[in-house]
Parts: sequence; C-alpha cells; structure tokens
Amino acid sequence: MTHHIDNRRFTPPKSRHVLDVIEHCRRNGLGKAEERKLLLLFGRFASRHELQMNTKRPPASPR
Repeated sequence: MTHHIDNRRFTPPKSRHVLDVIEHCRRNGLGKAEERKLLLLFGRFASRHELQMNTKRPPASPR
C-alpha cells in the first residue's frame, strides 16, 4: 500500500520574534513603572505582540 505524505507536517514551525523587554521600553519611551510591570508579567523576554497588547501609551501631547 502507498500513503500520501503531507510535507507541511514535517516542516519546522515558524519561530516567534522575541524582544528584550528593557530595550523595548527604552526605545518606546516607557517609564520605569511600566517597565517594571512588563518585567513582572513576562520576564526578560517577550514577543512583540505581547508587549504591544500590554503596554499603556502615555497620552499624546496636545497641539
């Protein structure tokens, strides 16, 4: 008997892009309190999506 082999089952899954939480906070101008919150929540590294969804942006300055 012959069997069909699905090649997608044997390819490695795509890796997630992981960022350094402290570096992310410094690049985006987040305060120490926000940095501390993210470090407690995720540890030293987190995905970009996790950081974006759990970051409070400071209010934009009025024009």
